[in-house]
Amino acid sequence: MQIRRFRAPDMRQAIRKVRDAVGPDAVILSNQRLPSGEIEIVAALDYDGSLPASLSSATAEPTRQKRQQTLHVDPALSEKVDPLEDEASLTYQQRIESARQRSTVESNVIVNENKHASTNIVDDDPKIEESLSIANTAKERQFQEMEKELREVKALLEGQKYQQNQTKVPQEQVKPEVQKVREKLKGLGISDSVSSRLLDDIDLLGREDDWNRVLAHLADHIPTRVKTSELLGCIAFMGPTGVGKTTTIGKIAAQHVLKYGNSSVVLVTTDTYRIAAHEQLRTFGRILGVPVVVVNEYSDLNDVLDKYSDYSLVLVDTAGMNPRDSNLERQLLMINRARANLKKLLVLPCTSQRQVLKTVVDVYSKVRLDGCVLSKLDESASLGEAISVIVEENLPVVYVADGQRIPDDIQPARSHNLVSRAVYVAEQYSHLYSSLKYGS
Repeated sequence: MQIRRFRAPDMRQAIRKVRDAVGPDAVILSNQRLPSGEIEIVAALDYDGSLPASLSSATAEPTRQKRQQTLHVDPALSEKVDPLEDEASLTYQQRIESARQRSTVESNVIVNENKHASTNIVDDDPKIEESLSIANTAKERQFQEMEKELREVKALLEGQKYQQNQTKVPQEQVKPEVQKVREKLKGLGISDSVSSRLLDDIDLLGREDDWNRVLAHLADHIPTRVKTSELLGCIAFMGPTGVGKTTTIGKIAAQHVLKYGNSSVVLVTTDTYRIAAHEQLRTFGRILGVPVVVVNEYSDLNDVLDKYSDYSLVLVDTAGMNPRDSNLERQLLMINRARANLKKLLVLPCTSQRQVLKTVVDVYSKVRLDGCVLSKLDESASLGEAISVIVEENLPVVYVADGQRIPDDIQPARSHNLVSRAVYVAEQYSHLYSSLKYGS
């Protein structure tokens, strides 16, 4: 067996020397740090499993010294005393205790040697220590993020389970009269959350007037503007495309002109996105004899409002945009920067689905809405969706529009009238559906 010694400033360079000189078949027998600070590696070629006598004695001597230091035994005495002969003279309990101490000492020596070797390797190459630290830190961060996500998912599932347990009542515990009223409210298009709110406040007795009491309570929950029948000042009408903003402005302006004359009304439009979008408003202005002002990139809305501040009614028509339109943010910003006395009304069509209406309210709520206008009541098959949204969002209803006739088909909102209209529409479409289904 051939043995060679290699020296280098650090462990990495020493291993590289061994690999370059001896090849992949080399076997490292030992490594140590010399007094000069260098690392010495003893490598063997054609290793047969045995160590040379010099290397074996050199390796065994430090181990024997470490064990003697751990046991606090004098080296001279340890050479004279034979452990086997000494154990023969001991009692059974003493031999057990001696074996236990010897095994503990040997394990401590092995652990200390392993720690010393790993410390040397890390000290020899600071990059290894840095890479190990980075790897451990990254793994710990990943574990912490995973634990955080699991806790969030667990909290979400527990919250959903709690809500289901709170809202879901076993079928056998629901009173027949409550279930009957709930089905009727569902037929009107009222959402489950509003129905639960109503039924929690009323104690149903199973009498004929239960349904009328529930409808009256529903009317009490609908927010409306009850100060005066007329709305004066600066009013901006907002909403998606095709909801009837311009037609609503024409109806309100015509009613005001018929009652007070055309000297105190002005129509303003900010819709410059569509081609000839302001032509309909100009037509209203020519018929009513009132001025029409277009706000574009060369003018400012506040300047126009200041110019006509002495007018009793200033109606502002805005561009109809999809809630996902990128230009909507610019228009909302312009309305937010307008004068503080500008009232913002959102026009909601009763023909839209509940989720669509709720999305529109959420988007336009950035401008602090003062109320809403319910349009297209005459085209809707159910008013319950719109009623549910305004009750859930606590958005006051100012006007209701139910046709295209100007100025007739618009009136101030009344909650009881709105509930009666919802019941009437539901009954009419129920009869229409039955006739179409059965051919009668």
